[in-house]
Amino acid sequence: MTQVMAQERAQVRAQERAQVKLPQVRTLEAKGWSIQHSVMAWDSLSVYFSAQAPGASSYDLYVMRAEGWKWGEPERLASICTDEDEWWPSISSDEGMLFYVHRTAANPNEKNSREKQQLWRAWNTGVKELKNERVKEAWSEAAPLIISGNNDSEPCILEDNRTLLFVRRTEGKRHEVTTTAMSATMMDDHNWTLPMAYTEVPQPQPVLAVSGKTVMTKGHRPLSTGRVLVYDAMTEQLKQEARVHSMNGHWRVALLKDKHYRLAITAPGYTYHYIDIRTDSLAAREERSVGTIALEDKLTLRLNGYDAETQQMVYKNLRSLPLGQLHSVRIQQKGYEDTTLVINTKRPTVFSETELDIPLQPLKSRHLFIVMNAQTDELVENATLRLNGQPTAADTALRLDQELALQVSAPGYLFYDTILNTGQTAQQATIRIRLMPIEKGMVLQLRNIQFEYDSYELTESSNEALEALAQLMLINPTLRIELSAHTDDQGSDRYNDKLSTLRGQSVASWLIQRGIEGERIESVGYGKRKPLVPNDSEENRAINRRVEIKVLEF
Repeated sequence: MTQVMAQERAQVRAQERAQVKLPQVRTLEAKGWSIQHSVMAWDSLSVYFSAQAPGASSYDLYVMRAEGWKWGEPERLASICTDEDEWWPSISSDEGMLFYVHRTAANPNEKNSREKQQLWRAWNTGVKELKNERVKEAWSEAAPLIISGNNDSEPCILEDNRTLLFVRRTEGKRHEVTTTAMSATMMDDHNWTLPMAYTEVPQPQPVLAVSGKTVMTKGHRPLSTGRVLVYDAMTEQLKQEARVHSMNGHWRVALLKDKHYRLAITAPGYTYHYIDIRTDSLAAREERSVGTIALEDKLTLRLNGYDAETQQMVYKNLRSLPLGQLHSVRIQQKGYEDTTLVINTKRPTVFSETELDIPLQPLKSRHLFIVMNAQTDELVENATLRLNGQPTAADTALRLDQELALQVSAPGYLFYDTILNTGQTAQQATIRIRLMPIEKGMVLQLRNIQFEYDSYELTESSNEALEALAQLMLINPTLRIELSAHTDDQGSDRYNDKLSTLRGQSVASWLIQRGIEGERIESVGYGKRKPLVPNDSEENRAINRRVEIKVLEF
């Protein structure tokens, strides 16, 4: 076979393929459309074709998209259509480039003017979603290819998106026309190899055809609004976008050799599913299925609230939030300020469950402590206040619903020891504390000094009261006291005398270890001989079990 015959046969086969009209556009001919050429997109969800619509003066480019099991109405690609003819469309596998022929008619007013047919290319600059869930490409930057002559036609971009086949017609000296099948390879967005004649269709670079199915997790129904976004994994640049078939959820994309891709499978209001795919070792065309991918339409949010001061967990809750919305989540917990979170599920969400740790600020009320002389009502300026053993200011904010050990001391006064309840409301509280000036013979009961049952061992809860007593002795260095312990009437006199004596000595030993001189303390045990009230009930017996101090010298 001669080279000319081989080229002619290749051209005939190319023409036969090009002339086939897809069934999706044949129905338009019955409505008065003149169909020139049609081509199916790589994912089989779109048909691009050139046609002269009823009443139109030229051939334009159109697209029809699958809508369920039917096809939508033709959409004219208005951004690239002109008053001249545009025909012979060929769409790249990623639907990012549209190749076609731009035909310019001869100018009848110019003697040597001739018709031109040039190869053009337009870029898909994005996909815009419409309210009826159809899509419309934004085609732009349409321009002739630098490799195009003035009589080229029938472009066909292969699935590698680099190899372009087309037909070139040349006229000889005797006006005979020669038809040649040509191919060229795209080097980058703007540069091509020189077109070469071919006898057999060139083999494109290997392509990995990846397919899958996208469904809802609930019921596994197909996601009609699904999308497959293909990114360059290194640059994060979006390379292509494929639609999901609205009736069965199937999709298909073409990935080129020697690349690292990241596929994002998603739909508006659903989670994202990412798949990393490398094509470095691709030697021949391959098909690969990633199976069925189920997407969630809700985010399960686990809320953990912890005390901002103590770091303890105080709140747990589970919320289910629809994706694709802005949510205001309010956290209410007794004893803490209300907290409102804004959860944005419009952003890409990969995981259907997530956990948040939220610091909660405890509610507090202002407490104003006023320390006065119990005899004159004059203010005591140099008083020291302690809550649970820690120094505190006279004007302070305290957490609600707490019981705190309050000790107040000042030089020349007996200390004040009580339990403060901070209440359950955030209202300001004014606490007036009256201190008794120290006088010889005064007696002070120390109710918060406690012992283990039937023992002289001090309880841990007694530490604050013991520290308050130590402070009284430290700030009044001339103070000398009698420290007495008392019991109820349970047990013999001998037993109670011994137990109370040992308990008094325990308190005295604690003070001495704290730095108080032993000669300033006289420890004594009175047993059950000095009850404050009759020992006729358990409540009264608790009153009689006590530690007291008596001022001996000051």
